[in-house]
Formats: sequence, C-alpha cells, structure tokens
Amino acid sequence: MIDERAYELLCCQLGLANEEKAGLRKQNKELIARLESIEESNRENSKNLIDTINDLKDTIEKQSTTVEHYRKEMELMRKQLEAKDEVNRMLANEISNLRLQLEDSRKHRFGRTSEQRRLLNNRNLDKSALEQSEYDGSDRKDDNNKTDDNETGSNTSSGNIPAQNSKPSRRKETAPRAGKTKLKVDKVVVHEVDEYYTLPEGGRFMNRNGMPDVWEYRVIEHVRAHNVEHVYKVARVKLADGTFTSTMEHPLKNLGGIFSPELLARLLCLKYDFSMPENRQIRLLAREGIHISNTTLNSYIHNGIAKLREFMEDVFKEFVQRANYLMVDETTELVGVETKEGKAYRRKYLWAFFAKHIKMVYYHYNNGSRSSDAAKSFLEYFMGTISTDGYTVYRMFDGDDSKVLHIGCWTHCRRLWVDALPSDRTAMDIIDPIGEMFRNEDLFRMMKLSGEQIKERRLKLTGPILERIHHKVVMMMQDAKIMANELMRKAVNYTINQWKSLRNILKDGSAEISNNLCEQRMKPVKLLLKNCMNVGSEDAAENSAFTFSLIESCKLNGIDPQNYLKHLFECILHGKDCDKKALLPCFYKPEC
Repeated sequence: MIDERAYELLCCQLGLANEEKAGLRKQNKELIARLESIEESNRENSKNLIDTINDLKDTIEKQSTTVEHYRKEMELMRKQLEAKDEVNRMLANEISNLRLQLEDSRKHRFGRTSEQRRLLNNRNLDKSALEQSEYDGSDRKDDNNKTDDNETGSNTSSGNIPAQNSKPSRRKETAPRAGKTKLKVDKVVVHEVDEYYTLPEGGRFMNRNGMPDVWEYRVIEHVRAHNVEHVYKVARVKLADGTFTSTMEHPLKNLGGIFSPELLARLLCLKYDFSMPENRQIRLLAREGIHISNTTLNSYIHNGIAKLREFMEDVFKEFVQRANYLMVDETTELVGVETKEGKAYRRKYLWAFFAKHIKMVYYHYNNGSRSSDAAKSFLEYFMGTISTDGYTVYRMFDGDDSKVLHIGCWTHCRRLWVDALPSDRTAMDIIDPIGEMFRNEDLFRMMKLSGEQIKERRLKLTGPILERIHHKVVMMMQDAKIMANELMRKAVNYTINQWKSLRNILKDGSAEISNNLCEQRMKPVKLLLKNCMNVGSEDAAENSAFTFSLIESCKLNGIDPQNYLKHLFECILHGKDCDKKALLPCFYKPEC
C-alpha cells in the first residue's frame, strides 16, 4: 500500500513535469517561429542579393560592350590614321616630283644658256627619273646632281682643284614645243602681195634680212558641198551561146541603194553622232540639191546598216565578250511593235557593255528585255570582272560559285546618301569617307599606277575606310529614329544589300569604283531619242544599237567615225578579203 505522502509527492512531480513539458513545448514553438522568421528573412536577403548580383552582371556586360565598342572605334581610327599617313606620303611624293619639274622648268626658262643646253641634252633622262622617283622624306636631287656634288666634295676635301667642266657643244638645240592645232582644210589658196596690191610710185617694201617683211592673215571659207550623180548607161548583150547578160551590174549592188559609201557614212554620222533625225537630214539634203522621201532615205540607211551588221557584228561582239573587264548599264527607249490592234510603242531596254581597257562599247538589244536573260545571253561565257549599278538582275553574279567578279557602283551609293542629307545630317558620316575613297582614286590615276599597284594601295588605304563605313551603317540600321526617315532607310538598305559587291573593289585594282563611264556611253542614245522621240521598229532598234557601237567605239579610240564607216562600206562594196579583226576600232589604222 502506497504511502499517501509519497503519492502526493509523485503527483507534485508529475505536475511539475507537465508544466516543464508545456514550457518546453512553448519554447519549441517560439524557436520554430523564430526559425521561420529567420528563413523568411534569409529568403528576402537572398532575393535581394541575387537581384544585386544580376544588376552588377548587367552593368558589367554593358561596360564590356562599351569597352568593345570603343576598342573597335580605336582600331578603326588607328587604321584610318595609317591610311591618312599613306595618303600624305603619296602626296608628299607627288609634291616632290612637281617641285623637281618646277625646278627644271625654271632652269629651262630663266637659267643661263649652258644650263638650258645641259637640260635639253638630258631631258629624256630627267623625265624618266621624275616618273620613277619615290619620296623618302628627304630633299634629294636627281642622281646626276648627287654624283656631281659627291665628286666635287671629294676633290675639295682632298685639297685638289675641281676638274673643269668640258665646254658644251656649240650646236644649238631647241626644246620641243607644242605647236598650235592645225586646221584641217581640203584646199589652201595663197594670195601673194602683188596679186591684190600695186606699189605706189616712189614706194618700196620694208625689208628684213634682205627680204620683204611679210606676215599672213588667215581667212577660213566654207564652200558649200556639191553632189555629183553618176549615170551609167547599161546595155543588154546576147552571147554566142544564146545567153543574155548586161554590160555591168549595179555599182552599189552590195550596199542596197544609190548612195555612195561616203554619202552613206555621212548620213549615219549625222544621225548617230550628231543626233540629227531623218526629217532634218531630208531638209539638209534638199538644200544641197538631193530631193528624197523619208521612206526612201530610211530604207537606204537601214539597208546599209544591215550590211554593216552582216559584215562586222559577230567579230565586234565576240571581241568585247572576250574582255577581262566590262562596265554594264541599261537604259529605256520607246520602240514601235506590231500588235493585234496595230502598231504601238512600248518601253524597251538597251544594254551597254563597255570594255574600258580596249576602248570598245557594244550596245545589246535583246528584244528590248530587261530580265536576267538579256545579261546572261551576252555574259554566258564571260569570265572576268563587271561593274554595275544596284539593279537586282546583277545579284545573280554575287554567288560563291560565280565565275564573274561583280563590283558595285559607289557613285550610286553616294547619290542616295546625298539625297538623304537635307533630312538628316548624319548622312555626312557616310558621304565624307566615300569622298575620301574617290580622292584616293584620283591620286592613283594621277600617279598612273598599274592594276596590281592600285589593288595593293586599295587594300592599305581603302580597306579601313570600308570598315568604317560598314560599322557606321550597321549602327544606323539599329537606330529606330534614323530608320524612320524614308530617305535614310533607303540609303542604309541599299548599302547593306549591295555591300558584298561594293566591297569587291578591293579584289581588282583594274576596275573602277564608279560605273559613271558606262552611264556616259548612254548619253548619245538618249540625245538621239530626245530628237527622234522613238524608234520605229525592233529591227531599227537593233540596227541603231550596232551603229552606236561602231561610232562610239571610234570616238573612244580617237578615230573619225565618218572615214571609218566609209572604209567599211568600201570593203563591203568591193568584196575585199579583209582581216575583220584589224578593222575593229581599237586596231583600226586609217591607212589599212
């Protein structure tokens, strides 16, 4: 039996244990609450820390981008400075050459007679030395002067008296002078003094060196052209075998008309060289006594051109296609075509393929098409370099497997930026470096560098400029404000889309960075169209294209087109077995 006191003690201990247990449970809850509070605080701190780290990361990335941008800018500026140093070096070289030429010119004009004679004796050597000189930062004279100075200095330093120069030759020499351009006239009539003047009684002519002192007045007179008609009497002849013949065939049978080679050549030049329409030619011929209808004149002209095409076109076209470098352009013309409703005028296209290095241009009328087939038909077997504008047809030559190196036109590109300049002055960031490229090209041309030398200079001078332009254009393309401007957007898109062909100027130093030379070949075509308004038929368009090819190629080679066409017509008329290649304008000699 348990003692009551012990029982009470146990109950008291149990109560204390329960109270202690309740206290511990309370402490546990407080600890759990504190732990949860700490965890919540840690989560907030972690989140803040992560946000801070992300902000720092973004800041570092932005700073890295800015540093990289500045690094690229500094690299471009460094290359630009190197390019400018190279340009300054070449300019200094040119200034040095000009200084030497000026010094020689002063010696020739103001120097003593002995100096002038010595200059004349060595003028060929001095000229070649000037052409080959290279500036190295010094003010050195030519090699002859250096040799004289060294020899004189060595004699003086050794105490010897310098050797006396041998006396120059007494024979007088005169410097070559560029004579005045002589007038080319068919006949010179000299009127002596005694033909129109009677010496008064007691008078006498003034003499100089024992001869009358006479000078000349020149008067140019235009004698109106006269036309001669040759009439050949022809009779029929019966031969012994019973067959019939005539005493002669038509003397101009091979030309298909009644105009002589000289008159036919003149009419072609009036139309295709001086842009005179046929109705004006009819009035001109009528004043000279030749009365002919428009239809007859047109028929004779196109018959003659058809003979020229049959005789020369294949050789001409093939030779241009074999060139290594072509400049290509196209233009429009109104051409008469036959339709179900009758004759109508449609806008057709004429292509020009200009072989700059051989001074030949071929105008290609492929049914008036402007599609890629027109270019492909002419350039099917071409392997070389072409310069064009930004027409989309030419992009077929931009592929990696293309056998043609396609070079874009920087003049067209600059024109778009100039158009955008009034609306956004940032266009000057592109116009200025493009102008620098053209100044470099002028310098190369002035120095008469070869294609390989120009390519080397372009890689060194133009390459950094191209990198700077591309970098600027890419930055503009990412600027929403700039791209919102229609003209600026057009200029940016053109430059980006044509960048591959525009940058190809670094690959061929013989190619031009502008296609303007080919565009200039289109001016005679447009001038004739301005006067004639249209081309009567597609056959006439093809005839006109080849006639322009002959005449413009003659002008490029400094040949009189009328004499050249006359010679071709004479070859056709007499059936000469001619070397047609030698008759091409780039090889033609008037005496052949």
